[in-house]
Amino acid sequence: MYNAWFMEFAPEAYRTTRGQTTKDVAVTIKSTNNLTNVGIDLLRARPSVLPSLRMSTCPPLAVDRLIGLAGVSGNLVRVMEKANRLPLKMPRHEIDRDREKVGKNYRKDGGSRCLCLVGSWG
Repeated sequence: MYNAWFMEFAPEAYRTTRGQTTKDVAVTIKSTNNLTNVGIDLLRARPSVLPSLRMSTCPPLAVDRLIGLAGVSGNLVRVMEKANRLPLKMPRHEIDRDREKVGKNYRKDGGSRCLCLVGSWG
């Protein structure tokens, strides 16, 4: 009932954003095989999944926190999230290095992958 109410009475901007976000999350779930296949190749092929992955952690991970935890360029994360692509002027070796750092912050755990929020899984 809430969904029906929201879609009828919420301001247009909220309805539009919600519709697009729903589509983005569906693409992320499908692309990652229900969040079980998250890695460097996925981030290269589909930079647009990063916001959904970031928000799927508990608690949701702020952009600046992801940048700090992963130790990557803020430009890389912002361009992936805003433009749904990799930075055009960032050297390929830097992109690969940073994507690898983000990828290492995910681990296989009982068939699912979780964002590492504590520096090392030791």
